[in-house]
Amino acid sequence: MVANGIGHSPAPTKPPGGASGLEGDLVSGLTVSEERARAATDPTVGSVVLEVASGVVGVRARYDVTYPQLDGLWPGDPVNVALRQPVLAEIAQFGDEVGRLEEELPDAGRTGGSSTLTGGAVVHHLDNRLVSAVYDLNSVVDGAARPAEVVGSALVDLATGRTLSIGDLFLSGSPWVETVAILAGRDLASQFGEGVLWGTEGSDTSQVGGPGLIPEPRTFAVFGISATALILRFERYQVGPGALGTPAVRIPWSWLDGLVDPDGPAGSFVG
Repeated sequence: MVANGIGHSPAPTKPPGGASGLEGDLVSGLTVSEERARAATDPTVGSVVLEVASGVVGVRARYDVTYPQLDGLWPGDPVNVALRQPVLAEIAQFGDEVGRLEEELPDAGRTGGSSTLTGGAVVHHLDNRLVSAVYDLNSVVDGAARPAEVVGSALVDLATGRTLSIGDLFLSGSPWVETVAILAGRDLASQFGEGVLWGTEGSDTSQVGGPGLIPEPRTFAVFGISATALILRFERYQVGPGALGTPAVRIPWSWLDGLVDPDGPAGSFVG
């Protein structure tokens, strides 16, 4: 771990909180141009390494988070930039929130000493085309009403460095979003019980904090992929009461056959 900055962890580590940062044997083997290769003698993308961003903002508020990078590519490569962007954005937001509260509450002795940002990423998939990461962070800001659980994701095209959306996985014009909403609703109901989710019969909708399970792409903006399933994540209060946390759903690709674009990023997982 490297303090007060962004540093390199030479071997896969565990994000703060104990969750494993890697799923399975994640090695790409993609050959890239000499300009992108960190070592000109070995222009291949290897495995995932977890980097650590650790430091202080404000007076004493601390952040200690991990994010994935691909071994073999320069830090400035578009792929590695895309993989650390979700974490750096949350660090910036954490710093803004700490600074705002320090300005608003100077006489109350709020110095940010108990403010922390922790967490990290889990890489669900890496092959010669794509890398998929999901980020779980926990922000505790001294003076804020409650801790904030933050989820994010990045599905990155290794050839271009472009961050892909969930809609890029499916056939244009297909009822994929309606199908995903139905399947996600069934999975969540099996996890938490009928009538718990916002918008279902008997539920309390007074605390709705997000789009719920409305069949729109933005509902499923936080997602990952593995070779076997589409992984969906939801923000706290998005689909139900805060006690649900940040729920996760896995939908097997076999359930989405006919909807996934066979020529798209997930095409090799179906059929």
